[in-house]
Amino acid sequence: MRVENVADHPDVVQVIARWHWDEWGHADPGGSLQSWTAGLARRMNRDRIPMTFVAFDDSGAPTGSVTLNTHDMPDRADLRHLTPWIAGTFVVPEKRGNGVGTALMQHAAEEARRLGVQRVYLYTSDARGFYEKLGWAPIQDDFYESESVTIMSLSLS
Repeated sequence: MRVENVADHPDVVQVIARWHWDEWGHADPGGSLQSWTAGLARRMNRDRIPMTFVAFDDSGAPTGSVTLNTHDMPDRADLRHLTPWIAGTFVVPEKRGNGVGTALMQHAAEEARRLGVQRVYLYTSDARGFYEKLGWAPIQDDFYESESVTIMSLSLS
C-alpha cells in the first residue's frame, strides 16, 4: 500500500468524490456529486492546505482518501480558531481493518507537520475509538449536521 497526493493522480478525483458523496452527501441537501467533485479538485495542492491524499493497494487500485483542510466545520464561528482539520477519512468497505485508515491518518498528520502545523483537529460521529488509538484526544462533544459528534485534536510537536 502507498499513500500519495491526489495532485499527482487527478484521474482518481471522480472516484474519491463518488465515495464521499455516497458516504456523506445526505448531510449536504444543496450539494451534488458535481459540486463535491469540483470541491475535491480545489484540494489538490502539494505545498499548502487544503490537500487530499489517496491510498492505493498493491495492485494500484485506490482504496481510501483523507483531506487536510483549513476547517471542517466552517459554519461554526465559535470553532474558527481551531485549524487545520483532517477530514473526509474514507476507506472502501472491503479494505477496512487492513491498516488503510491508519496509514491515511499518519500521512495527513506528517504532511501537516511538514508544513509547520503544531496541532490538527477532526470531528467524528462514530470512530472515536479508532482515532484515540492513533493518539487523538477528545476536546468537546457537540452536535453537528444532525448528529452527535466528538471534536478531537492531535499534537504534532
